[in-house]
Amino acid sequence: MNVKTLKKLISLLPDGNKKNMLLNKLEALQAKQKNDSKGGLFDEFSLKPTGHIKIEAIDENGNVIGVLADQSNLVVNGAEEILLRAFSGDPDRMLFKNRIPKGGSTGVYHVALDKIIEVVDGRNVVPHHPNELWKAVNDEDFDIDYSYYPITVYVKEETSKEPGMKAFSITTTPGPNTAPLTSEVYSTYTNLFIGIGDGKNYAVPLDDERLTFSAGFTGDATRKETTTLNDEVTFTEKISHFVVEFMKHNKGGQLEIYVDGVLKQTIETFDSSLADGVEVPGSVEIPVDSTKETAVRLKFSGADPSVTNPKIVLTGIRFDAFSKDMNSLISEIPAFITKFDTPEIYNTTTVAPYTIQLKHYPVIADSVAVEYNGNMLQRVTDLNDVTEGKFYVDELTGKVYFNRALTGLSVTYEITGELHEDEIATSLTSVKVDVPVNETLIPDGSEKVFTLAHNDLVAGSVTVKMNDMELSMPADYTVNHSTGTITFTVAPASDSVVTVDYKYKENALKYKLENPIKDSEVRLFDQNKFELTLAEDAADFGETSFLIDESDAERKTLLVHPKTLNGNSITRLDVYYKTDALPGLPTNYKRQVILKPKTENGYPWFELDKGSVQFVAEFKEGIPSYNVTIREMGLFDGPRVDDGVTGYTGYPVKAFSLVRVGETRKEVSTGIRVTWTITLLDENGQPFKGGF
Repeated sequence: MNVKTLKKLISLLPDGNKKNMLLNKLEALQAKQKNDSKGGLFDEFSLKPTGHIKIEAIDENGNVIGVLADQSNLVVNGAEEILLRAFSGDPDRMLFKNRIPKGGSTGVYHVALDKIIEVVDGRNVVPHHPNELWKAVNDEDFDIDYSYYPITVYVKEETSKEPGMKAFSITTTPGPNTAPLTSEVYSTYTNLFIGIGDGKNYAVPLDDERLTFSAGFTGDATRKETTTLNDEVTFTEKISHFVVEFMKHNKGGQLEIYVDGVLKQTIETFDSSLADGVEVPGSVEIPVDSTKETAVRLKFSGADPSVTNPKIVLTGIRFDAFSKDMNSLISEIPAFITKFDTPEIYNTTTVAPYTIQLKHYPVIADSVAVEYNGNMLQRVTDLNDVTEGKFYVDELTGKVYFNRALTGLSVTYEITGELHEDEIATSLTSVKVDVPVNETLIPDGSEKVFTLAHNDLVAGSVTVKMNDMELSMPADYTVNHSTGTITFTVAPASDSVVTVDYKYKENALKYKLENPIKDSEVRLFDQNKFELTLAEDAADFGETSFLIDESDAERKTLLVHPKTLNGNSITRLDVYYKTDALPGLPTNYKRQVILKPKTENGYPWFELDKGSVQFVAEFKEGIPSYNVTIREMGLFDGPRVDDGVTGYTGYPVKAFSLVRVGETRKEVSTGIRVTWTITLLDENGQPFKGGF
């Protein structure tokens, strides 16, 4: 890297002793290079960043219970800036560690101080830096978060039981014997966070220019097939794994998979049990070394002797390569999720009906993929069609039906993102809906009294016209709003056209939802799972229908007709609706702040004698709130907006470095500790060390 470039980077850092130290070291290095170079001034030197990732499973107490990954990784970019920023600090971004006592108060702690509280100008104060007291507490007694604003709790002096020590407790309630205590100043350095991404491999169109097919292949972007033996498809990419999707049928053959010239697996796509023209999808996933480019070759190598005119059918290739427009985390875990791509293992019930219950629902039926003993099962749309190798999905309840007891089913699926609420009708409030009607009367020339189709009319809503001329009330007619009858002063002639516009009060049930409805994305079902119709307006309101109450500015209220099919009363309602407040399952995910070391070393863990910095972060149990396969990791100089860190003003957050970590599965019930070491190597491959 050019020395001028380094100087420019250092000049952007906050003024202070650390900045001056870096400048002095850089000048000394430049002078040393000048003296060592026989060719005059030499102002270039090379820094090559390397990375190492270790991911450990931890329990709720932070104890290591297993190693999930321990591997070298290519650091994509920015490692030299990581060191510069980490060494120098950024005092404008002071980070606080906020502790709130669980249950409102803690037990007693002891600390080697001469006093805990003193009185100044008639007020109780803590005469020490708050960190002095925070060093003595047990973090397990607190709910903890990090923010750019401190919070205030209260310290209470207690009776000491240890000689030469003072005792105190922490409470959220102020009192006469307490003093306010602000949060621990966690870091005055640049605040570094580690984020994780699931980086799901994405579908590569089969006509993508990165894929090379032999001439015998025919088809389009979604399907390629060949009947020519030894036909191949090849590609070379930096990936951590790839997936080949294909069709099994009774004309299938063998497909060999080579990685860097080595045969990894042979896929048999021939299935003699299938009828002519029937195809069953299959797939295979191959892990590879993520730190280098991988050459992949798929070859149609042969077929069973019993097969006439065999062929290979490819329906997809998936991999997780970075392209030029993906120089970032492809998919950092979002705040809400609807796709569950990491397989969950289910066992069916042991008695009929043989079912599994998906953890989240409603589901998109087409998205449910079930694998059993390496074979993909087929979804059917009628429960009566469930036979061997087939399953049926009840999308509303998330139940999946099979024909027999099965264990070890690997399932992935996608949910609709709808929330589900239900109520019995007797718990709902009865209200009225004003329904507009246009009704035509049939006079006979003598009748003066007419009964409308509806009663309980809305006062002031009645308009009567005869031959398109509006009549006057009470001169021409009178209305009984209760009975819905109209009495004319003079009987209308038999050849006259009489119309009545009015509104009547229809019974309805008022259903108040917990969240606002997004647009009109709401579904309603009665006790028999019959779907009611969403009426466009009050004119369409009637039996088996419901309305969104437009008078509710929050859009949380439904007006439901109390009658369902055949005039039967509704006894129970199930509501499925979308809302912007919860567009999917909350993942509970947020970037994790770099942890302080347990020793007295600097923060982060500087190893200047080794030319490296070590960053450690923990993702506790329930973060994220579902099983996830981690394939990417990023080091950032701040949180996301979605992380909800108090005081974060949305300043630009830079990704210092990004790495592929292969596939590491994190269970929702397991925490992980990430230890990320970044080392700068000089042009000789040796660690770049601080000092002169």
